[in-house]
Amino acid sequence: MSDLRCGRCEFPRETNDNFCRRCGHQFTVNLPVVRSVGLPQVQRSRAIPPSLVGSVAVLALGTGAEWLARRLAGTATRAVARKMLGTSNTKLPAKAEPAPPSDVTVDEVLYVRKVSVRLEPIGRFVPHQAEPQLKSRTAC
Repeated sequence: MSDLRCGRCEFPRETNDNFCRRCGHQFTVNLPVVRSVGLPQVQRSRAIPPSLVGSVAVLALGTGAEWLARRLAGTATRAVARKMLGTSNTKLPAKAEPAPPSDVTVDEVLYVRKVSVRLEPIGRFVPHQAEPQLKSRTAC
């Protein structure tokens, strides 16, 4: 046999054993650190990919252009309305506010449902309301 022994129970062991055959102790093997001298180093950068930067830029420009177009269209519409009405310096309201109704009735319906739950001896939750009471009828 070899001179290798278990560190816990001193039982002899083989070189290819991972565990002690008597006490089950796991043998640890300290492997040397492998250093790659001839291999090139891989550098990982955390920079944002150019394709993502370009996509975000296009999205931002498109959103800005749409906002500007809507803003200019609204201004042009108000200018045309001022010319048609013959007013030069008076501002038109952006949105016409409807007059509040004189008589308002509000009806509300509130539904309240109470569900009680009890624990069965088996460990299942069974609602009290869910217990159907079946009545069987027998023909005479």
